[in-house]
Amino acid sequence: MHPDRGKKRPARPRPKTASRHHSQGGSGAAQRISGPKPPGGAYFLWGRHAVLAALANPERRVATIHATSEAATELRDAIAGLPQERQRELPSITETERRRLDAVQPASDGDKAVHQGMLAAVRPLEAPDLSDFLAGTKGRLRLLCLDQLSDPRNVGAILRSGLALGAQAVITTHRHAPEESGLLARAAAGALEHLPMIRVVNLARAIEAMQAADITVAGLAAEGDMPVASLAMIDRLAIVMGGEGTGLRQLTRRHCDHLVRIAISPHSESLNVSVAAAIALHAAGHTD
Repeated sequence: MHPDRGKKRPARPRPKTASRHHSQGGSGAAQRISGPKPPGGAYFLWGRHAVLAALANPERRVATIHATSEAATELRDAIAGLPQERQRELPSITETERRRLDAVQPASDGDKAVHQGMLAAVRPLEAPDLSDFLAGTKGRLRLLCLDQLSDPRNVGAILRSGLALGAQAVITTHRHAPEESGLLARAAAGALEHLPMIRVVNLARAIEAMQAADITVAGLAAEGDMPVASLAMIDRLAIVMGGEGTGLRQLTRRHCDHLVRIAISPHSESLNVSVAAAIALHAAGHTD
């Protein structure tokens, strides 16, 4: 009998084979598509309305433009219609694959940017000074003041309504308020380029400055004693909107000349703040 017969032989090592990722020329991470990045100090605007409005705004500094070949044709046509000086200021369009644009994500959101084939990296606009702005106002006036609104989509929607319904500016705070961003600009649908957004350190002091400029300040509150329709009777008006979920702060309430209510169904708890702003502005009437 053979001495090794009946003994279990050790398993032979199996030859190593390339993994699926390796055999396809790289790891999964290497296959991942990366989107373009904005240069330092800039952020991406995306979507047709926001990008075209930014390109047309002589106050907006544009660092880079990315577009699919189809969208690049539309952008070149739009740029050709701008003043020559503005055309010289704008960078060349970088034609970029749609899948790379798809990879761009908003900084504070997990969703993809709905870019419609175009992105523009821009520098933030220079915010006007409140005192300088007020010194230049006369006659009928409509302003919107935001008391620590933090959602960029709500602020963007308020800018959009403000532009459509005759507001001359939106006043917000430096703290507890969103910075300029692609999310805000996308919700504003181009209004960010046309409606000044003034930032103040202290809203209560800003209200006092407006009142000194003969502006009546009305805060929106569910328990307000003035119906929203009464706003149409005020010549120079600032409407103050409270933060999402919290409403007007007590200090802000005390500084308002009036608290105004919007009548809603008893089955509804409240209105979205951007919807309330649009209703109040519409009730107040246009300035032109």
